[in-house]
Amino acid sequence: MGRARVRAVHYLAGGNPRIYVVFYDFLTRESLDDLVRPFMKLIDELTPYYQARMDRLAPLQRGIIDIMRWLRGAITIKEIARQAMNTSQTISAQLGRLKDMGYVTQAAALGRSNYYELREPLMRFCLEVKEQRGRTVELFVQFLRVWYSETELARLALDGVISLEQTHLREAMQRTRSEQDPVCSMLKTEFQTHLVAGDYQAALEAAELAIQRDNDDKESWACKAQCLEALGHGLEEQLICWRRVTEIDPSDYIAWNKQDFILNQLGRIEEALLASANALVLEADNYFPNISHAWSLKQVGRHAEAQAYFDKALELIGEPKTARAWIQSGLVWVMDRPEEALRAYGKALELNPLAGDGWRLLWILLLEQGRYRLWHQMAEQMTVLLPEEPIIWFYFGNANAELGRYKAALAAYDQALKIDPNLHRKEEPVTLFRALVLSNLGCPGAALEALESTPAPASEIIQFRHALVYADILMWLDRWEGGCAELDDVLDRFAPGLWTGRDLYIITKLIAGTQNPAIWKRFIAVWLELFARHERLAQLGQGLVWRIRVLALPWISDSVARAWYDTWLELAGDFEEMVLPLRLLKAGVDYKATRDPQVLLALAQEERRLLEPWLINLFREEPDAIDREMENLLHVVKQRLTQAAEAELMPRAATTNAADPPAADA
Repeated sequence: MGRARVRAVHYLAGGNPRIYVVFYDFLTRESLDDLVRPFMKLIDELTPYYQARMDRLAPLQRGIIDIMRWLRGAITIKEIARQAMNTSQTISAQLGRLKDMGYVTQAAALGRSNYYELREPLMRFCLEVKEQRGRTVELFVQFLRVWYSETELARLALDGVISLEQTHLREAMQRTRSEQDPVCSMLKTEFQTHLVAGDYQAALEAAELAIQRDNDDKESWACKAQCLEALGHGLEEQLICWRRVTEIDPSDYIAWNKQDFILNQLGRIEEALLASANALVLEADNYFPNISHAWSLKQVGRHAEAQAYFDKALELIGEPKTARAWIQSGLVWVMDRPEEALRAYGKALELNPLAGDGWRLLWILLLEQGRYRLWHQMAEQMTVLLPEEPIIWFYFGNANAELGRYKAALAAYDQALKIDPNLHRKEEPVTLFRALVLSNLGCPGAALEALESTPAPASEIIQFRHALVYADILMWLDRWEGGCAELDDVLDRFAPGLWTGRDLYIITKLIAGTQNPAIWKRFIAVWLELFARHERLAQLGQGLVWRIRVLALPWISDSVARAWYDTWLELAGDFEEMVLPLRLLKAGVDYKATRDPQVLLALAQEERRLLEPWLINLFREEPDAIDREMENLLHVVKQRLTQAAEAELMPRAATTNAADPPAADA
């Protein structure tokens, strides 16, 4: 609050050092009775000072100052010219001189209009003193408004202040009901300016000051949440801010959507479902809340209800005409109609090849479908077409890692970080995957160093993955007790909703890193013990099924795959939660060896769906319709990017040609 009040004084003084010196006399007064006399003395001292400054001006300049004083707010050159009955050119020239002399300042430039205001609010207040004899002194009312918040003014009124300033106090209280708090307005302007400039730390400080001033200002809480996200602070901190926004204004559907997104990241799906339901009540005819609510319903197993909201979202989107609309359509289709989702993402990228979300979602879907080689081919070509896009290099690294090309993956991650050293702060876990690759290359010490030198990620999901990989690396460094303790802590600390099969990279590392069953047994036995202790065997089973994909690595032979299954069967065969995962693992091993679809047909339909079609795609040699569609997409994207580059170069080329001397005759 002290800092906020210093800013309030700065606002009134307009940066004039003389005013700070005069203010010093009464800034430490604790009661209004102690404050009023020195304040009135201030007015008496400053009024002749400002009058003398006015006397030094030319008549037209004094007239401009008077117009700005009467109109109070920032005004345009055109309006001043109209009031002064003069030309805009003349007024503009005079304003330039007044600005140089420190009388006025340019408040803003909107379009072709420049707005000006008095540099020092005190100048206006003091020049008005003679006009206000017998009434409230505007300067003192304004000082009360900036020095005290609305809450503090109300408390002073309850304290029953009875003295010279009672009239001013009532006037200040009245103003709080019809006007914005001037200090909050100043701080909001400040944090918005910092947000636009990308200075999130300065914006955060201004937002926190505004919250201190008015704890019920939702715009300040929303700004704080945005800054916390941009600066990589924890999701729980961000969630507190967005919840405060909805406490202040329950009709803010964006804040409900933000809570839905964060709670999903935290794995608190039931709470996310409530947040998405609140957003949907407010925006029932907006496709985005319908999609978000459908996803939450899907995650809690209410599939029929989810489909109804997906269908409504498609109806609201209509025939997509923009890249964003195609991406939203893909999000609706991705769960049950993945091929339609791929086509939707492709349409989005044809319209806008720079749509980062389009590439991310398309490649994640190719990953889930087991189309690793297609993903790698596309990402490799895009690094040539968009060599300065760090996210493209990041996904190219992921594609290489999934194919076991660890050195190429490491080079791609390093290139991504070279382009954008802060990429890991944008919820892209590049340092995590880089550590995984180092570990897979047989460099667990370097992997540990990479993890330990990375700031703690904001997302709890990424925190969970970091902690899991950290525990695994300790074990590979033969720091066995420390690794087991870390894994035990991870299992205890992170909610079950965070665990998905794809997160268990430790399973891939085990078979990719060694083909020695004795080492496998040591790790698997500890996993089974700890996962069973924390009732997480179902999650371990999901991870085992997801990581069947590792069997496609070129150095995993059929005999190694069979030994992998036999080891798991020996150690986990007696656990009820592992029966289905082991059955699916056996089907994966058998299919790798035979490529016979009958292997999958032997499974029950609901079990078979857990492996198809991605298992078939993993080992497929011939291109299919999706391969050809993605090839066409790359062709269109290349054309669009080439045309855009040529269009950008054309004016430059035209200028160069115009400057060239005429060619000599042949």
